Amino acid sequence: MKVSIVIPTFNEAEGIRDQVLRCLSLDPRPEVIVVDGASEDGTLARAHHAGATTLVAPIRGRAHQMNAGAAIATGDILIFLHADVMLPQAAYAGMRHILLSP
Repeated sequence: MKVSIVIPTFNEAEGIRDQVLRCLSLDPRPEVIVVDGASEDGTLARAHHAGATTLVAPIRGRAHQMNAGAAIATGDILIFLHADVMLPQAAYAGMRHILLSP
């Protein structure tokens, strides 16, 4: 079961690199997609350099950004995560366990 993490952003340059790296370090490794709402602070470039798939939403706004990320996600499960919310390995493993054995 593949997991895609979609992170909608707007001017999150300061912390997006660390967030992407944290997400990519989860085991098993998820797909990480950062969908930006036309930031002016380099958010998208930092996310891309950290290893995320990146795109700019056609319309700014969290719902539009989440929908744009979901449209390109390849995972069986989608996790929508704020740029400043940490997802611990134990929580990630717990979600996967529950979803694998409903």
